[in-house]
Parts: sequence; C-alpha cells; structure tokens
Amino acid sequence: MPFPQPKNIEPRPRARHAREMPFSFIPTPLLFAMAKPLRGVGGALSHAVGLTPAEFRQAGLEWTPEEYGSATAILVALYFVFGATLFFVVSLRAFSNPNFLLSMALGLIGGLLVFAQLAVYPRILIKKRVRELDRNLVFALRTILVQLRSGVSLFDSLKVVADGNFGLLSRQFKRAVDEIGTGVIEQHALEKLAENNPSLFFRRTIWQIVNGMRAGADVSVVLSESVDALTREQGIQIRKYESDMRLLSLVYMMLGVIIPALGITFLIVLSSFPQIQITEFFFWSLLGFVGVMQFMYLGIVKSKRPQLLGDS
Repeated sequence: MPFPQPKNIEPRPRARHAREMPFSFIPTPLLFAMAKPLRGVGGALSHAVGLTPAEFRQAGLEWTPEEYGSATAILVALYFVFGATLFFVVSLRAFSNPNFLLSMALGLIGGLLVFAQLAVYPRILIKKRVRELDRNLVFALRTILVQLRSGVSLFDSLKVVADGNFGLLSRQFKRAVDEIGTGVIEQHALEKLAENNPSLFFRRTIWQIVNGMRAGADVSVVLSESVDALTREQGIQIRKYESDMRLLSLVYMMLGVIIPALGITFLIVLSSFPQIQITEFFFWSLLGFVGVMQFMYLGIVKSKRPQLLGDS
C-alpha cells in the first residue's frame, strides 16, 4: 500500500553529542572542562539572557544553561583579549602613538558581538528544528493514519514513521518507540516526546492523541481531525503568505528599481554643480547599499514562508 511521501529529504546530520560550541577555537570538551569553575557565573549569565533547560532540550543540546553560560563567559573573555591585542598591535605598527583605550574598546565590542550571537544560538537552533519538524509533519501523520485505518496498532504505526525517511521527525518518533519498547507506557512516552519538542503543531497533535487514548476514543478519528486541522492551517498560512508577498513585491520594486534609478539620477544632478565633487566611490557605495538591502530582502522572504510548508 503506497504511503504519502515526505518532501525535501536531506541527509541525516551527525549525532547530537557531536555538536560543537559555536565561535569556539578550543575543542569543546576542553572548553567545558575550563568552564567548570565558572558554573555560578554561567548560571547568572544564562538567567540574564533568559535561557532555560527546556530550551536546551528543545534545541537538541545536551548542555545545561550553567555549562553553556560559563563556556560563553570564557569565549567572550578570550575574544575580548584577542581583539584588544590585535587592534593594539595593528595600531602600534600603523601609528607611532597607539591608543590603548581605543584598542580595549574595540576588543570589548568584538566580545559583545560574540556574546550576542551565543545568547541567541539555542533559539536559532530551535527555529531550525521547528521548520524541519513541521516540514514533514502532515506527511508523517497521514502515514500513521493510513496504518491505523489498515488495522495496524499505534506502536507499529509509530515504528513505521520512526523507520521512515522523515528527517528529524523520524528521529523524534524513534526515541518514543525505543522507550515504549523498553516497557514505558505509550502515553508516558508520547507525553515526554511532546514536552521535549519545540514545534507547537507537533506538540498539539501529540497531546490530542494522548488525550484521546486516556478518554478511550478511537485514535484514528482523533488523528484524522488533527490532520484536517493542520491542512486548514496550511491554507491559512498560504493565504497570509500571499498577502505578505504583495507588500514585499512593492518593497522589491523600491530596492531593485526605484532607489537605484533615483539615486543615480540624483548623483548626476549633483555632479552638475562645480562645488560638489561626485566621484566613483559614490556609485560603488550605491551599488553596495542596493546589494545589501536585496540580500536582506531575500532573508525576509524566506522567513515569511509558511511554516508547515518548510523550505523549498
């Protein structure tokens, strides 16, 4: 019997324990060994930026907020020292009287930029995992629904998806299947699966299945309603995306046509005045500005893509 096929299948990434600390030029095990004495500082730092253990579980990170915060503190300090030393050495070779305070300030800015990136890194991973989960969610649920209607048990239906090629979604179901296989009750395994999952649609669907099992309802009926709800949500997201693209198309016209044309015309008019010197630098600056703005525009368009459709 044919089953719905997932789209955009990608190679499975490395195991979670192989993830490296971002922006780290030190091996991750050594970095966390160095960070052990700073657990208190790491806890205060992670609390200040609002990082919670639940976010680390949902991001697929095995580190605790205290460990991550202490490692972040070490990296920020190292980048500060490295940046300040680098700028001081460069200014020492370029100028006869280097500015030590300026080098310190530039090093501090570099450390703060690294800190800002590390502070949002777990949330960036969560967003990526959500998009990867939602991309194949409808297809996986339809596969389970077909199995249930064919008389297959819920455990075997989950195992079909776990052994299938649904990317991160298959790996999530694989954990639940392994726990059920070791004797954990299906409801408890599914509850844990929902708690540690960042996707709102996925959690909602799992909770509906669990509530249906507790109420003694037919799981296939509950799952069918969930699939219908997700299909309607897809339609809503597509219509919203259509309305957003109408506005974004006007923005693209501004960036790609109107601003370059008016900018060049304005520079040509200014060049007719003898007091104003218009050099080639201004035209290259305009080209660079338009390029950067169009690059940002592509990022905005990608972020507006409906979540349940995933990446193309």
